[in-house]
Amino acid sequence: MRIEVFQTKEELARAAALQAAHVIRQRIQEHDSAFVIAATGVSQFEFLDVLTAQQDIDWSKTSFFHLDEYVGLPETHP
Repeated sequence: MRIEVFQTKEELARAAALQAAHVIRQRIQEHDSAFVIAATGVSQFEFLDVLTAQQDIDWSKTSFFHLDEYVGLPETHP
């Protein structure tokens, strides 16, 4: 396991968002689409700000879900 320690939540959010952006770009390149599930809560604001600022991601090829969207959704839902 690789562990990284950051001095601020902004530094952590930036590192996490850039890693997520890399994975999203890779997924789009390999499969022409990407599905993303984001965690809920105020703690994600900085992460989402950095992630959504990535202009080289074709956001039209992504489906983005917020964890709250699954409340009450049956496991059989497509």
